[in-house]
Amino acid sequence: MIIDTRKYPLARASWVAFAPGIESVNVLLLYFIFAPYMVQTVLGGGSEAQTIWGVVTAIGGVSVALLGPVIGTISDTVGGQKRFLTAFVALGAAASATLWFAVPGIPLEGLVTLSFVAILLMISVELAGVTYSSLLPNLGTPATIGRLSGNAIGFGIAWGLILLGGYIAAFMLGDTPFFGLDREAHEHTRIAGPIVAAALLFFLLPLLAFTPPTPIRRACLPVGRIVRGVLKDAYLAMREEPAIARFVIARVIYQDGIGVALTFGSIYAAGLFGWDTLELAVFGICILGAAAIGATIGGQIDDRIGAKNTILLALLILIIAMVALLSFPAPADVPEGFLSTPNERVFIGVALLLGMGIGPAGGSGRTMMARIAPAGQAGKWFGIMALTGNAVAFTGPALVALVTYLTQSERSGMMVAPIVIGLGAILMMFVKSDRPLLGKQLATA
Repeated sequence: MIIDTRKYPLARASWVAFAPGIESVNVLLLYFIFAPYMVQTVLGGGSEAQTIWGVVTAIGGVSVALLGPVIGTISDTVGGQKRFLTAFVALGAAASATLWFAVPGIPLEGLVTLSFVAILLMISVELAGVTYSSLLPNLGTPATIGRLSGNAIGFGIAWGLILLGGYIAAFMLGDTPFFGLDREAHEHTRIAGPIVAAALLFFLLPLLAFTPPTPIRRACLPVGRIVRGVLKDAYLAMREEPAIARFVIARVIYQDGIGVALTFGSIYAAGLFGWDTLELAVFGICILGAAAIGATIGGQIDDRIGAKNTILLALLILIIAMVALLSFPAPADVPEGFLSTPNERVFIGVALLLGMGIGPAGGSGRTMMARIAPAGQAGKWFGIMALTGNAVAFTGPALVALVTYLTQSERSGMMVAPIVIGLGAILMMFVKSDRPLLGKQLATA
């Protein structure tokens, strides 16, 4: 049932406005600020630290793969999605705030606790995202929910840029950071956790206030049978539509490679050049800004040459950029000063190229599915794509951990990213083109 916009005029805007809450987790904790600090400073850096973080990330991914379908099915069956969302956001906020206590030299039991907290954060935020997405179908029609989803993604990226810029201004510039934080004690980095906790709770409030209620339904809940039914339906759908299934598999693989690049890229850069929080924040701004520009340009290219060709072009850019980034030699001495060496500046330039590929790879993936899904089944196939993506999201981090452990080389572990992206690109070549469908849509427009 679609909402009555007269009764809930701010429902769609408040749904879109929650996206920055989740993006805050990615930008400050998982990608650009806290994760490199955790690996390089708290865990001591090197291949062993990267292996540990890869294992932590993989455990989080496995947990989401197991729990995601269960939680999604339960919330769809019994209702009360907003209560589920509130619970997951509260858990995520608590875990984020706890990261303030991640100090160098922490004893082993403290490291184990921090690892558990990081895993809890990953699980709770991903499950919050599952529940958040489940609210979308009631906020629009099949013809408009794509626009809503796109607006949320765009708003999230814009917020990520603002957040990183504000973070630099507040905690990295000047002699004294905001709140009088002690840089020697890494408080300017550890504050990322409490900031994310506040952002999650702040952006949740409009959604709770202005979206329609989600009443709880009394229902018998044979969870095992329901989940098996969801997985069976997905399997049967992919058997019935092998052309779409090939695209789903290819997209899941190349997105896993992109996930590795985002999750471990800043960690690798911090270890290679000895970057501190300021350089990593600038690195993040470059990646996000380039991704936004790439998505915009990619959308124009997509309308001309089709989504499949746009994706292949984006993946080629990503592979070239990743191989180039991993070809930089380690400096003889740790550079001093902000981006003080030519290699660092060139590295940032290549990172811009990486971001330019990330944007269209994601955007055209959604466009491709919207074009090739049978009429009236786009929602089902987007759900299958999300389900399969969550089911294998742990494989990239697990491979990074395994390769890093076996080779004792952070660079070798990072080579997982271009290899997995390349595998996805090869499979993408065998996906049926969407250009004929694009031509029909243009002819009838």
